[in-house]
Amino acid sequence: MKPDINVALLNAAQEILNRFSPLIEDEYERSRLGSWGALILISAMKVDGAGTLLEKENQDIIDWLLSHSRINADQLEVFKSSDSGSETISFLDENNQKLRALLTKEVEFLESSDKKNEILSAYGLLRSMHHRRKVSDLVGLLQQSLD
Repeated sequence: MKPDINVALLNAAQEILNRFSPLIEDEYERSRLGSWGALILISAMKVDGAGTLLEKENQDIIDWLLSHSRINADQLEVFKSSDSGSETISFLDENNQKLRALLTKEVEFLESSDKKNEILSAYGLLRSMHHRRKVSDLVGLLQQSLD
């Protein structure tokens, strides 16, 4: 992604958080505007790494499915990234959604068959996926902008 897009997003977030938000008297509306500013700030900071993270997450899901599910390698071949690096974030995200759906179905199957080790392994994968998407590390940045 071009650096000027990141700069534009950062400028928009700063304007929202520092300039417009203090002008709103209604606490609820100020909070909503602050949330939008935070989302824009997160987007600016995370946009460059989004493709890499999606690629890693997709590969983690594929690896788990290959070793713990009924799905065979041929069915997952279409989700593997090519070495050319030409995949767009939209393409990676679409594959991510499909892989997550497969993972969910497999976890449901494992829960109904009471395979504890596989279920624990799946929960570990889900925790790591959730951890990559957390935004709690940006709370400090938002507090700084409000001071």
